[in-house]
Amino acid sequence: MPAHTPRPAHYPPAAPLTAEAILAHPDFPEARRVFIAEHRKVYDSEVFPGRFGADVGRVTTLAIIVCLYANYVRADRETWPTLTKLKTTVARFGFASPRLIDTFVARLVQTGDLVLRKQPDDSRVRLLCPTEKLLAWDREWMAAHYAALDLLYPEPGFPLARQRDAAFQTAHAKCAIDAFDGIIAMIWSNMDLVFFLSSTSALIILLSVLDRSGADAENHFQESDLGELAKSFSVSRSHIRNILAAAQEIGFLTRSGPRKTLWQLTPRLVSAFDRFIADSLVHSDVTYRLGLRGLAEAGAATVAA
Repeated sequence: MPAHTPRPAHYPPAAPLTAEAILAHPDFPEARRVFIAEHRKVYDSEVFPGRFGADVGRVTTLAIIVCLYANYVRADRETWPTLTKLKTTVARFGFASPRLIDTFVARLVQTGDLVLRKQPDDSRVRLLCPTEKLLAWDREWMAAHYAALDLLYPEPGFPLARQRDAAFQTAHAKCAIDAFDGIIAMIWSNMDLVFFLSSTSALIILLSVLDRSGADAENHFQESDLGELAKSFSVSRSHIRNILAAAQEIGFLTRSGPRKTLWQLTPRLVSAFDRFIADSLVHSDVTYRLGLRGLAEAGAATVAA
């Protein structure tokens, strides 16, 4: 685009972002803080769909429910958002068993996040239809992913995601499936974090610990300092204790002081989580571009019609 031509407000950065560029950005420490703060809001058990603690299996299931429904075409059986299709799609990620999905879907129906509707052309089939309650949470979740990117790259920024634009949400959901393979590869490339992704609220708890310590390995904390996290993410203190022990076992945390009551981050934890955040932001950038393209194509189709 010529330098003298102003870009539309929703135009993304000129070139796709890389994790290396994000990590090298001088404002990355502040972006990390924003990333963690925004995700703490959407993963709080008071607002997380189903009122469960979050893990990658449930988060993936929610995202795919929204994506499948956005791609639903009544005349095309292959697009019908059924429980079987949900299980098949989620299985690609390797984090949620069929039983977990059955339990979670039943809970989402109970809490009013999901409705099972008859397929008009085959009354034996039930479609998974997200309610406005779930779609509203999904918009908040989407916005949370772009808050840190918006801080790092405010011009032109990512306004359609940050504004919770419903039309962009639909376009984003329709196109996000195209990015699934890359997202799966990204998750499994961060092997140090796989256990914490799959354990209830473990990822957000360790991110909160990282934030509390200011990513400074010289800072200490005690287990008792994390009591508020147990309440926020609907887990027990013993669960937090187990998360800390697992983090210590792989070298993310150390213990010191009288009776080993002081916990300390290691550079390995900071590096692993910073890389995960940067990789996540790269894929958010990718799906934003896909969403913009889908939105433009939808607009062109409407005009043509």
